[in-house]
Amino acid sequence: MREGESEVCGCDAICDWADPEVAVHPPETLTGKSAKYDVVYKDDGLSLLSTNFRALEPLFVEAQTFPCICMSIVLDGRAEGRTADFDASFGPNEVWVAVTSVRTSVQKVILPDLPVRTVELIVLPEWFARNEERFSGEEPFQRMRHALSQPTSVRRRSLDARLKRIAWAVHHPPRSDGLRTLHFQSRALDLLGALAEEFATDEPKPRAASLSAQALARIMTVRQHIDAEPSAATSIVALAEAFGMSPSKLRQDFCVAFGSCIGSYISERRLTYGRELIQTMGLSVSEAAYRAGYAHPANFATAFKRRFGHPPSAARP
Repeated sequence: MREGESEVCGCDAICDWADPEVAVHPPETLTGKSAKYDVVYKDDGLSLLSTNFRALEPLFVEAQTFPCICMSIVLDGRAEGRTADFDASFGPNEVWVAVTSVRTSVQKVILPDLPVRTVELIVLPEWFARNEERFSGEEPFQRMRHALSQPTSVRRRSLDARLKRIAWAVHHPPRSDGLRTLHFQSRALDLLGALAEEFATDEPKPRAASLSAQALARIMTVRQHIDAEPSAATSIVALAEAFGMSPSKLRQDFCVAFGSCIGSYISERRLTYGRELIQTMGLSVSEAAYRAGYAHPANFATAFKRRFGHPPSAARP
């Protein structure tokens, strides 16, 4: 869960995490001890947060928990917990549900080897008070509300495809302001339904398979290479050869580490890169397609429309 004050502010300030008097705020970059969190949706005790930054060095964070239930989806990033009674560590391809009923100091160190990309839904006690009559007969609702009166707890499991799609959608909203508001509200409700399902049973869901430290470090390097130059990542066989792996090993380790197949990830990065070229540099669709690694602009346009819901020409500023 995101540590902070009980009220999540909606301003655009960059605030010091170590200051207990400062709320969690709306992250493109991170330096020193301050970070920026985007509160993309907030209404009646329900808040949806999006995080996207890269630590330049190991970052020590000290903050306070507050009474709430939080579903945190970690697409990327790693942190080591430094608090004995609260496991604040996290890793890529992970979803965790935390319930806290008290304020307590929490410490962790965010590691700089991966960008940090998360999506979090925070449900405050006042949301339950406002919706008591509406959901009074629902067992998951009662379990969630009861959990707020219990000791702090954290459930962790592997990130499934459904939640991953929702988190990616939060990080890639429509450009229209009106549609963005509706988009974020819809994603918040999607996550609220998923959160209720987590409390529909007491049985924990299985955790993701893990890699050795050496294998994880190597596959992280592979992904950093893709992120740095997505247009060059046109062959999985060539990638595997460059990093001393067989193609099947590369596919397997990438899926275990990040919860998606490497082919889909490369396609996502190339399309996103092409969209950035059109939006920020004003390139033509054909030129953006070539720079993103597509031999044929028509293939780029087809994949672009399937991924973003509109043709690449509509992405021009």
